[in-house]
Amino acid sequence: MQIIKTWRFIVLYILLGLAATYVYTRSEAAVPVNQSLSLFPQQMGDWTMTGQARFDERVLAVLLPTDYLSRSYENSRGERLSLYIGYHDGGPSSGPIHSPKQCLPGSGWNRLNDGARQLTVNGEQMAYVTSLYQKDTEKQLFLYWFQVRDQFLTNEYALKFAMAKNSFLSNRRDSSFIRLSVMVKDGEDEARLIGEDFIKAFLPAIQESLPR
Repeated sequence: MQIIKTWRFIVLYILLGLAATYVYTRSEAAVPVNQSLSLFPQQMGDWTMTGQARFDERVLAVLLPTDYLSRSYENSRGERLSLYIGYHDGGPSSGPIHSPKQCLPGSGWNRLNDGARQLTVNGEQMAYVTSLYQKDTEKQLFLYWFQVRDQFLTNEYALKFAMAKNSFLSNRRDSSFIRLSVMVKDGEDEARLIGEDFIKAFLPAIQESLPR
């Protein structure tokens, strides 16, 4: 039985390797966003933008997004969070999405737990990941997902498969990474509800900005 399980993993990694090779060696046309992320709404529902950051050239050289935004928002209850959207158009100057499981520990954050969740927004189901990290005495809850066209993806393997399928069927490999970060003050569940409230308000705008 152990031999069979081992072979299953070997076959899976071979298939993933072939899919990744196909996606990243095939030449596809760059797919632009529907509208520049600089035009993303500053206010929706109870949430209002309170700040915006631009990355320096060193950070951009690592992330290689085609378009991105990094903003902070606050609601009328004083609840705050940060939003990052990184869009990769699949063209020659666009790099791959970096997994948060790799980036955050490298900056001193330790992952405490994570898991995939479902959320109903305007009558439709979307999937996302919650991931709790701690640095010294500070805790942050990250809510994130990968997106390929109209698919909400919660892990890197699903992302690679979706990109390979999209490349094969539509000759495109654009993808997006959407992440919220909420400081944990009154517990993990409370932070998650803050993030979900923001997603419900802004998901239509996110969908309108990204190509389908």
